[in-house]
This record gives sequence, structure tokens and C-alpha cells, in this order.
Amino acid sequence: MTDWLPAVARRLGGPVEIVGRGPLTGGYVAAGVERVDLRLGDRTVPVVVKPAAPVEVAAMRAVAVVEGVGVPRMLHPDPLVLTWVEGEPAREGDPVPDDVWRSVARVHRHWFRKRARGIPVVDATWWAGLCDRTLVALRGGAERSGEPAYSRAADLVTEWAGDARIRAALALLPRTLCHGDPHRGNILGTTLIDWGNARMAPAGLDLAVLEAQGRCDESAYRAEAPALPGPLAAVEQEWARAHVHVQYLGFAADHLGAARVTEMVDTAADALARLGPALTTCTNGTLAHQE
Repeated sequence: MTDWLPAVARRLGGPVEIVGRGPLTGGYVAAGVERVDLRLGDRTVPVVVKPAAPVEVAAMRAVAVVEGVGVPRMLHPDPLVLTWVEGEPAREGDPVPDDVWRSVARVHRHWFRKRARGIPVVDATWWAGLCDRTLVALRGGAERSGEPAYSRAADLVTEWAGDARIRAALALLPRTLCHGDPHRGNILGTTLIDWGNARMAPAGLDLAVLEAQGRCDESAYRAEAPALPGPLAAVEQEWARAHVHVQYLGFAADHLGAARVTEMVDTAADALARLGPALTTCTNGTLAHQE
């Protein structure tokens, strides 16, 4: 199907024709994602064409209104056609470029305490659903391998699905538009790609994903991002660490093995242990009335 071509031609400023196409491969590229080469005058313009996931379409519309961010440009919503981004994913251990930190900060600042249409909200119900999805992978790992680490992790995640500390943190923390999955594989040069896991959540979610992958200098982010008071920032930090390690626990169960599952579930448990006192400090002060 090429009925998207006229709309893309209008966005690109001239008639186009397809001169090449092929599936994108490598990493964890979703099925059905293609690179399509278009001829525009005497130039070849590559674009990405992928199935239209409603959340990603909504996210691309939401980030398009934020100035000074490095993200692909949406040329068509269904199928989703995006401008091509040159470059290889950031390597393990590479620092996150300052321009990526600035892009995240500007999105967080623009959407701080607002609601972007069509983006899911991370609340207690959403968290319980995440735990349920994670349990499928953990129980599958236990059945497949017989490793007790998977069963232990499943028992903890079952408890955490209704954890009062998580519910209290999510009731207290302000939300913004988060990428939701800004690992280094989604960073090409200074561009943050693949917004299909976007969500309205506390900003610490994106920071925790980036921090979990190695050394980080957040100064470029902190210079532009909305700041939280110290006690509330501590709540956000511990909530985010717990959340992120549960978020990727299913992937670890499927691909990384029992040792990594144990490491991640222990990190989440430690963060939750610190979250309780952080909430007490926060709610015993004037911050209890800020959300």
C-alpha cells in the first residue's frame, strides 16, 4: 500500500516516488518496520514506515509541539512514516549526549503537570498491569529452567502489584510526557527514536532508564528540566528505580538469565525499602499538599 505517498510528498515539498525498500533488522526492531527510499527531485530521501501504533502516533504529535528536541519528524500517521535518522545506536558505556538530555528535559518541561492526548497514564492500575505482564515472563522462566530465582521474583512482583508505597508515590508525584524506554539502542547520534512506549509518568522514569545503563552526567538535563523539592525528588528517584527494574524484568527473564533477574529484583526491593522512609519524610511536611 502506497496511499500515504501524496501526503508525504506534500510534507517533503515535492512529488516523490519509491526507489527502494526493505525491512529494518538488527536489535529488537518490530516486525513490519521498513526503510523506504524516496526520490525527491535529484535527491534520495529515506524514511521509516511502520505499523501505526496509536501511542506512538500520539507521542509524535505531542513532541512535535516542543521546540528544540531531537526526535524524528512524523510525515504520516497511518501507516506511521517518520524521517530517517542516520547513525548507529549508542554503544554500551558511551555517555548520553548532552543534546539528548536537553531533548528529554524540554519534553518533560513542556508537558509537566499536563496531559498529552492518547498517552497512557502511569497510575496504580497501570502499575498492576505492568506487574501482571512481568509475571507471565517470570513464571515462564521458572517452568522452562526450574531456577528458583524466577519463582522468588514472581512472588515479589505479585506482592508489589498492590504495594501501598507505589500507590502513595504515584498519588503524590507530578507527571509529564516520558519516552518510557530511552535505552541506548533508542539513541542514534543526538536523536531519541522509538516513542512507542511513551506514557504520562513521573519524569524520573526516563532518568532511571538512562542511569541504569552506566555513567551519566545529567547536568544538561538539570539545567532545563522542572525541579522538584528535595524530599519529593527523593520519592521520585526511589519510585523510578523500583519501577524501571520491574519494567525490564520480563525482558531479563526471557533473555538474560536467572542471575540478572536476581540482581534486578534485589535492586527493586532495595529501592522500595528506601521509598517508604522517603514518603514519610515527604508527607510529614508541607509537600503533602502539592499534588
